[in-house]
Amino acid sequence: MTDSATALPAPLVQRIARDYWDGLRAVFGCPREIWIAYAVKVLESLCYFSSVLVLMIFLTEDMGLSDPMAGIIFGVFSASMSFFMVFVGFVADSMGIRKALLVGLAIALIGRVAITFTVEPWIVYPGLFVLSVGFAYMIPLLAAAVKLFSTRKAQKYAFSWYYVIMNVGSLVAGLSLDGLRSTFTEPLLFDAWGLTLTVRPIQVVFLVAVAATLASLVLVSLFVRERIPELEAEREAERREGNTPEAVPVEPEKVKRKSSWQVMREVTSERTFWIFITFIFLLVLVKMIFQYNHSLYPLYMERIGLEAWTGRLYAINPLIIIFLVPVMTAVTGRMSGYKVILVGSFVAAGSVFVLGLGESIMLVVIFQVVLSLGEALYSPRLYDYTASIAPPGKEASYMAFSKAPMFFAKVAAGPATGFLLAALCPAEGPRNTELMWIIVGASTMVSPIALLLGWRWLDVEARKKRARVLSA
Repeated sequence: MTDSATALPAPLVQRIARDYWDGLRAVFGCPREIWIAYAVKVLESLCYFSSVLVLMIFLTEDMGLSDPMAGIIFGVFSASMSFFMVFVGFVADSMGIRKALLVGLAIALIGRVAITFTVEPWIVYPGLFVLSVGFAYMIPLLAAAVKLFSTRKAQKYAFSWYYVIMNVGSLVAGLSLDGLRSTFTEPLLFDAWGLTLTVRPIQVVFLVAVAATLASLVLVSLFVRERIPELEAEREAERREGNTPEAVPVEPEKVKRKSSWQVMREVTSERTFWIFITFIFLLVLVKMIFQYNHSLYPLYMERIGLEAWTGRLYAINPLIIIFLVPVMTAVTGRMSGYKVILVGSFVAAGSVFVLGLGESIMLVVIFQVVLSLGEALYSPRLYDYTASIAPPGKEASYMAFSKAPMFFAKVAAGPATGFLLAALCPAEGPRNTELMWIIVGASTMVSPIALLLGWRWLDVEARKKRARVLSA
């Protein structure tokens, strides 16, 4: 290895550190509302990740459902969030950001209250439906809030820290879960309005989510302004200086915008689009691993006697992601996006086979670490790859379709979880969890193998580069 090669890591580390510092300084220059958005995001992430980690346990042990039925309900609940997310943005855009945040939190609060104080199906199931709408509403809304509450200079950094903040919430959810379950082992009784409300031990997690939502409502109510003078002044100055589209004269024929139907017809008539769709759907099975980490993993830990470690070992994933994603993005920044995605998907899919070796804390640790390495490699580059192959003006359409695998992964992972648990990891009777995870690993490995076999056809980015070289 040459001296110049060995010197490369130092500038790389310096660049990453400088970028983090510049980003933090830029975010500190934003109005106070950006910190309220971050605080609400931490609390919402805590609510989401802690709830999904115990939902299968709640459905089987407290609601008395069979594993297959619980898996189906979990799948419908998870997929509903992705489905409703397509529509709730239009509602949120029609309100001011403060009002939209308050409405979204109120919807989420209703759903969380419904599943906290009872196990009656006629209350719990509608409550889960309302909660899925609340989650679907808040996820894009908080992303929009970050854009609205950040200055133009800070916007890129504000979103970078937003991703970190999301994983902080996931980390807190994992670390707090085991403590809550070991502390609250008996039902809690509350007298309210002449009624005695019972919170079972697993529902304490939902009760924490109720408290977190109330805290978010207080923060938004007290500290988010309808009008933010400093941001309005900045955007007005930009318009006067000609830095925004409003200040640039536009010819009449350019004012006409294409309808959604016209854009859809144009996008779907392109050969590149269908290659991209094939590529995206080949990733579905890899995406299912992360759903199994929320649905299959908690009950697996419960039934092999490691329930006291469920949250702490789950927290390994967000902890690694928080620190590793920026580093991996910098290290692989000049590599082909398709190659990085391919390697990352192989690593993520291969992680599952570790659990096929036996039942132990160490194997679960290795699984979470290897899975996190794979996620840190391929997940951020998927956005970059999508943007690079999308034709000019069609980026938003391609980005929207890049979300499709998660919807189908959620639809499939829930029922698959239920049937795998019933057959190979039941609450009572003989288990064969090694075979269960080998089946999961074999199914997920189909994705990277297919991506490898179809490399030359699917790697649109590389073909575009070759075409540019030949035409030069």
